[in-house]
Amino acid sequence: MDHPYLYEFLYRGRPPGSAEPPAWHVVLGRHVTAPGAREAQFLASGALTPAQAEAAGFPLSAVLAGIDAAALAGRDAALAEAEAARRERDAAAAERDALAAQLAALQAAPAAVSDRQFFQALALAGAITPDEALAAVMTGVLPAPIAAAVAALPEAERFAARMLLSGATAFERSHPIAAQLGAALGYDAAELDALWRQAADL
Repeated sequence: MDHPYLYEFLYRGRPPGSAEPPAWHVVLGRHVTAPGAREAQFLASGALTPAQAEAAGFPLSAVLAGIDAAALAGRDAALAEAEAARRERDAAAAERDALAAQLAALQAAPAAVSDRQFFQALALAGAITPDEALAAVMTGVLPAPIAAAVAALPEAERFAARMLLSGATAFERSHPIAAQLGAALGYDAAELDALWRQAADL
């Protein structure tokens, strides 16, 4: 590759009001491989005046056009790189959101569990005894802690609560009685969600 190319362009401006005109010079570069040599050697011209540069085939218009083209190419490459980074960021954000949704789905309490699952989970958690869990499922007799929680309800709500808890074949997490029983048994909302999840696996 022994054709000359624009290696350096230096522009020297002048302060406003200066009588001295701006000046510029060009340095051309070449890579020349000498006979018998393995690698090309870089050669640079001296600083060429505008007239010398034009005589060498590098008039100011061509020099400036080349600089503009290189700057635009660099800008386009930077824009393409930024766009690729944005796409990568968006893909990572989408993957993160998908994983978060999956995690939320895994952590969410099931809408309902059977009466057997509910009482068995309470027994495994130690909130009621195994015998109380069996009695609740087989005969509808409420375990003592739950019966005490129902007894603590306003009188107008007790009968409906007993009917629900004794006769229900499924217990809904969103039912208001769930929060009332949970509070009576010492469960907060997160612990109730965990109880429902555990029950669903039984």
